[in-house]
Amino acid sequence: MGYWDMMLGEFASGFDIHVSSQGWGKLFTPNLSASQSFRTLEMKFSIFSLSAVVALAVLVAPSHALPAPSDAAASFDNHRVVRIQVKNEAELQSLNANEEALHFDYFTHNKVVGGHIDVRIPPESFPKFQALNLEYTTLIDNLQSLLDQEKQEDQKYQKVFASKVKNSKVNKAGIVGADVYAADDTWFQGYHSYADHQAWLSTQISNNPGKASSISAGNSYQGRSQAGIKIGSGPNHVVLHGTQHAREWVTTMVVEYLISQLLSGTDSRVAGYLTKYTFHIIPIMNPDGFVITQTSNRMHRKNAQSNGGCLGTDSSSTNPCADDYMGPKAFSSPEATNIANYLKSLPKVVSYIDFHSYSQLWMVPYGYSGTRPATYSYMNGLAVKAAAALKAVYGTRFTTGDIYNTIYPASGNSADYAYSIGVAAPFAVELRDTGRYGFSLPANQILPSSIETWAAFTAVLDNIQA
Repeated sequence: MGYWDMMLGEFASGFDIHVSSQGWGKLFTPNLSASQSFRTLEMKFSIFSLSAVVALAVLVAPSHALPAPSDAAASFDNHRVVRIQVKNEAELQSLNANEEALHFDYFTHNKVVGGHIDVRIPPESFPKFQALNLEYTTLIDNLQSLLDQEKQEDQKYQKVFASKVKNSKVNKAGIVGADVYAADDTWFQGYHSYADHQAWLSTQISNNPGKASSISAGNSYQGRSQAGIKIGSGPNHVVLHGTQHAREWVTTMVVEYLISQLLSGTDSRVAGYLTKYTFHIIPIMNPDGFVITQTSNRMHRKNAQSNGGCLGTDSSSTNPCADDYMGPKAFSSPEATNIANYLKSLPKVVSYIDFHSYSQLWMVPYGYSGTRPATYSYMNGLAVKAAAALKAVYGTRFTTGDIYNTIYPASGNSADYAYSIGVAAPFAVELRDTGRYGFSLPANQILPSSIETWAAFTAVLDNIQA
């Protein structure tokens, strides 16, 4: 699953279901010994127009150098994504012993006997990988071809989107294109630049005075705000975010769809939600990493923190150059620290959701232990209801259960951390798909994924004990 590892690393150093190194590195709960530390989630490209990059530079004033757009963006030509079946302990040891030398990029993190794991392998490493005689199937034969298709579709969409913004009016808050940003039938048809996401968020807030207000968990390593929105006035707080891992673009869009539904949707239950709950929603938890995926490396997963000449922290690896490097210590990344502190600052958090992609999972604590928590039945009951509501929309199947037994042992994940500080129903969610497109989910799946996730989200809200 990978994202919790990265995230907790992120929270400790960060948070993630792929247990990460951004910062959950060493977190402790009242019932855990010091040796049972947490490491959390990691941070999860299309090349956007120069005008969008310029707009981005205007919107943010980071204290560290911004990643410059690159004409020589990272190429993944002939990189394969394969699914490896781990049949016995010897194969697992062989995989672990060769992962750094063969430059594996783990797309999922279920490295256990009897499990399967998705890995990106560069062409120069593939013959050596084949020599390991591991059983595998090819999911993506040439990753760059998939990214090129994504880019071509994005360019077509951006041309139409930019034209609509250019010809639109300025709202009272001075936002150019606010009517376009507010139109769901336009916004959720494609992926967007970081600058556009910030404009979208500002539009939602300015269009809903008295109903929505701006929040920020803090600033990223490079000084960008972990900007979000607060909606509702209820005594029960719900916290959710996307894009812990920079490359998981669909999570940003799905989280924004949830915002849109709470502010302007037609669901008759929303009025009740806004008096029962207060929602704290951050679409992009890892803004620095997200910008990197748009300017130089579509497959970047981590944040932008420098570690001995390598970029970013995220998950559980001790190798600073690995895609899932955990960081030097718990909460070594500001992004994870900020989210953890924000979570702790709220009086009664009844649910926390960390959205990732991909794998189609709706999971609950624990990840660090196979012994289920005392309130497992309550939490997993909510997850089962969420998965059933989601499936009823388009037939998409999500697996539920505790992290440890559903995917693999994952100490230091964000859901465990949230549970340890008293959050009643924390979830680690992996959105579409199951590997056909992976992190490059086609834009035509944004809206279906969002609609079904709204159904799951409302199932949780309808059944929380508050």
